[in-house]
Amino acid sequence: MNQERFNWALQELTGRQRQVLDAFLDGQSDRAIAQSLKIEDNTVKQHIRAICKKFRLQCEANKYASKRGDLKDLFRRHKPELVREVTALEGEEIAAAPESNSEIPSQGTRCRRVWGRDNLIQKILDRLTDLQEVPILSLTGGAGYGKTEVASQIAKIARNKHLFADVLWVKARDTDLVDGCIIESESNEVLNWNKFLHEIAHQLDKCPTERVRQRLKEEKRLIVLDNAETSNIEEIVTNLVEMLNPSRVLLTSRMKTNAPFVGAIEIEGLDPASSYSLLQDEAEYKKIPELLAATSEQLDRIHDLSCGAPLALHFIIGRVLDDRALEPVLLALKEASGDVEKFYEFSLQTAWQRISDSSKNVLRYMGNSDAGVTWEELLGAGNVEELECQQARRELRRWYLIEDALDAKGNQRYNLHPWVRCSLKKKLVDKWEPSLAELEQIFKWKFDLII
Repeated sequence: MNQERFNWALQELTGRQRQVLDAFLDGQSDRAIAQSLKIEDNTVKQHIRAICKKFRLQCEANKYASKRGDLKDLFRRHKPELVREVTALEGEEIAAAPESNSEIPSQGTRCRRVWGRDNLIQKILDRLTDLQEVPILSLTGGAGYGKTEVASQIAKIARNKHLFADVLWVKARDTDLVDGCIIESESNEVLNWNKFLHEIAHQLDKCPTERVRQRLKEEKRLIVLDNAETSNIEEIVTNLVEMLNPSRVLLTSRMKTNAPFVGAIEIEGLDPASSYSLLQDEAEYKKIPELLAATSEQLDRIHDLSCGAPLALHFIIGRVLDDRALEPVLLALKEASGDVEKFYEFSLQTAWQRISDSSKNVLRYMGNSDAGVTWEELLGAGNVEELECQQARRELRRWYLIEDALDAKGNQRYNLHPWVRCSLKKKLVDKWEPSLAELEQIFKWKFDLII
């Protein structure tokens, strides 16, 4: 587009379109623009589409494809003074702020940073934005390998860089699986197609369910379904695939989906270097000299024991923090080496036998909840006094059994990893109550260690 055509298109914008354009070029999110102009989020999107059309940025191959990036590039060439470049720090803040009715999980305190996943994240983004790819991708792998954290980063980058017109996030409840199947007692609460469709409609500005297909066809949107293995996934993807193109779907799941239109991407354990970086970062943050002084041979053993699973690495850190010794922990965990599920169970058993009754009450309460809970809810868990609850919170954080998170409205909540929640729901912890002799042995061992 030449300068003359550009100037003409700019003058043709309405007053409201110019307000939206100025805010968009200033780096504001759709939600921020809507709030400042007192209009709906979807109205902002409609204005931006109309502006793109005025500047002839509509894609011939797909007239509903998002051209926001091209719009900014056009103004960088012809009127750069209107474009405010977002710094890396601001980009992270924008990415963390919700722009729509969807709630992308915030980065919890258990994982202050996602280590060693940059290449995987970029690979998935490349495939999601490739129109020649299958419309649904499934990030599969065992519990505790960081599927949700990776998907959350992908969703935030996609939203921040305007790779999609909108990002919708749906989380299936943390339901226990037995031999890969949802247990019968919870089958009536499973996320099925109708529930999924209503959730998508709600996030699409509460549109009627019969309009969801149109909304997914008119603009390229990204839908993330987290914990897909605990939903009626085959029914959902079979119905959903008919509504896609240009929209895309990313699943996170412990189970593989056999549908031919679903592309599988396996998440593996962290490489040794990333595992060491995670351990060192946590050791510095939590002031754990035993880990900071770990030898290369000990770090290699930690990586082998944990299979590179971030959750397993955090469980090791919690155990070392409580024992104040590294070598005894490595020896104790040796029998669980190579089997990450067995490793988790062994780690949770140790923690359960050492934490206070107040901490156990808080964990049991949270295990019966399908989502994060507030501080007020924690205070009501088993009639725990505020001081006891504060002590329980500190203890559970130290063992990496709970994590802090923010909901879509910025409210503080406390959550459990799905594996921990499922273990509590199926009452795995009940068989681990220590005997009096075991309690005396633990006390004597700790007392001798202090002396």
